[in-house]
Amino acid sequence: MSKVIPFRALLPSADAVQEMISPPYDVVTSEEARALASGKSASFLHITKAEIDLEPGVDELSDEIYSKAAQNLADFRENGFLVENDPAYYIYRVEQDGHVQTGLVAGASVDEYDNGLIKKHEKTRGNKVEERTRYSMALGAHAEPVMLVHRRSEPISHLINDTEARGDAMFDVVDHNGVRHQLWKGRNMFALQKAFEGLGALYIADGHHRSECASRVRKQMMKDNPNHTGNEAYNYFPVVIFPDDEVRIFQYDWDGAPGERPLSKYTMADVMKLSDENGVMPPKSTWFAPKLGSGLYVYLF
Repeated sequence: MSKVIPFRALLPSADAVQEMISPPYDVVTSEEARALASGKSASFLHITKAEIDLEPGVDELSDEIYSKAAQNLADFRENGFLVENDPAYYIYRVEQDGHVQTGLVAGASVDEYDNGLIKKHEKTRGNKVEERTRYSMALGAHAEPVMLVHRRSEPISHLINDTEARGDAMFDVVDHNGVRHQLWKGRNMFALQKAFEGLGALYIADGHHRSECASRVRKQMMKDNPNHTGNEAYNYFPVVIFPDDEVRIFQYDWDGAPGERPLSKYTMADVMKLSDENGVMPPKSTWFAPKLGSGLYVYLF
């Protein structure tokens, strides 16, 4: 069983979304982020890489960074760049160089992650998890999603395609690398939830540290909440779940043009098999692309 829930998201306004879309926090340096966000007051990098709004060289674990990120998120809401929406599922499509992946945006269960039903293939570094946990706690939100994979399911594919066939996307933007990102509001929410309950497991493709961060956030929130019920938003974390046959893995180390990065010798089937066996991939062996866009949805807890 895989439990996924609709969630209360902050979504960008139509006027801000093109400026908002950003690369994930861990694929750009502070200097690169500062350049990408230059002149863009609505760039999501002001939240995920808040050090760009402070003096260069600030300690990456400085409380000042977390405070600035929280202030920037509050400013984004006050300025109307990000708007709170009612709980919903979303359908997300990402397209790069003719390759398309379409998946469900939802909240995934921290319990299932902790109990091994959301399966890993990498080890995490404690300092990186701690940094992301402090970031999330400062924001009161998970700013970026985890990329998960499920074994292809025709019922799920039918429901996803049914939403896409409905018409124009809520958002349809192209990022600085030429990657197209589209988002629809999901429909048939009960059917989507039931379809995913039929899956035996989900698999982390990209986002092991964000997943572990969600587990630590839940532990801290439980400790601080004497009336914990298990239904609070912090018991879940934001994910995008793609079918396994749409996900591509590339060679990790690559100094050439991004569009020429060669495919890895590992396939998604290899990763899933290893995860089922509780194995660990060699370091720096997988690069999943295209990367998910940041800023299209923020998970509040």
